[in-house]
Amino acid sequence: MFLLDLFFPAKCFGCGYLGVYICPSCEKLLHPLENQACIYCNKPSLYGLTHPACHRHEGVDGHISLFHYDNLLKKIIKGIKYSFVTAARNDLFYLVAKHGQAPLIYYKKRTGLFIQPVPLSKEKQQARGFNQAKLIADTLLFLTNVKQVGLIKRHKNTEIQAKIKSKQKRRENVHGAFSLIGGFKGIKEILLVDDVVTSGSTVKEAAKTLKEGGVEKVYVFSVAKG
Repeated sequence: MFLLDLFFPAKCFGCGYLGVYICPSCEKLLHPLENQACIYCNKPSLYGLTHPACHRHEGVDGHISLFHYDNLLKKIIKGIKYSFVTAARNDLFYLVAKHGQAPLIYYKKRTGLFIQPVPLSKEKQQARGFNQAKLIADTLLFLTNVKQVGLIKRHKNTEIQAKIKSKQKRRENVHGAFSLIGGFKGIKEILLVDDVVTSGSTVKEAAKTLKEGGVEKVYVFSVAKG
């Protein structure tokens, strides 16, 4: 470990400060969300619950997020996701644990709720070596004591959503990307976990697949919201 630190020292993804991957100065520059909002109309909503007027039968029932997806957080999340530095993920999970307690109060009280990370395609999983959403879901396990499940898989190797500008093209890119793995016996509510939600196309498509399988309520947790 000493030799690794000597030749490959940790470096802040935000400013380059040596010793950590998210330094205290950059952490202070992040912008926590002051209010949660409906995932469809983006207007303020208590606990991020979807407004009755915005409700979709096979849609998302609520979305809770921690930070604005600004340029700094974009650098940090992309750095962790694509750096292949295992230790770097711990700094992101520290942020989730530190800032996730209060926003998750409503969801911690949901009886019968299970956590489902948004799955990667087999190709992306092999290329990266891990699924960031799965690791964030592991952190939520400690915050909520909610069990984790794997009810869906991504059978379609979609293009990276961040590279697609058009909302319509994003929807088309993930259309039919997910499929069911097994039975949903006794599972009525799911907290779907991803690192970033921008247009929401991916989590909405995943929610649709889960509801087609019999889940009644699908909520979403993300570290950042664009």
